[in-house]
Amino acid sequence: MAAVTRRQYKGAAAQTTTTNALSVSDTSVTLTAVTGFPSTPAVPFFVVIDPGTSSEEKCSATISGSTLTLVRAQDDTTASTHTSGATIYPVFTADEADEANLFTSTMTTRGDLLTMGAGPTVGRIAIGASTYVLTSNGTDAAWAAPASSGLTSGDDSAIVLGSQIFG
Repeated sequence: MAAVTRRQYKGAAAQTTTTNALSVSDTSVTLTAVTGFPSTPAVPFFVVIDPGTSSEEKCSATISGSTLTLVRAQDDTTASTHTSGATIYPVFTADEADEANLFTSTMTTRGDLLTMGAGPTVGRIAIGASTYVLTSNGTDAAWAAPASSGLTSGDDSAIVLGSQIFG
């Protein structure tokens, strides 16, 4: 799985059309209107061009004014040519649903924590043993017995932050 990307969403985006044709290699398109479209520059969202046709294509898009910068052929679609006036609007994709399902299916037990590992891969840390604390080696998180220096016998209420113990 690729790194998780924060995407923007906005409800009730109006269907609009493109003002220019797209070849299979074009990476930008201008819209006739952007009513209801996500509007934060540089934060991506998905659009569908020519929905319900043989040239339907989903793209990741960022917006600046009425111009979209596109990453073509997303969500198992193929880059296609599109005429000026092609229908376009924001969508939620199967890829996004699959990404969400990956996160929820990774958590199997009460107390699970999600982690992002190398690759990146989504991982799970099961709840730690009683009195264990969550630690880090600077890269990965893990449960471990707390450092014992400075703790008194029977004191299980200490908080360990780095090498400092507060209790």
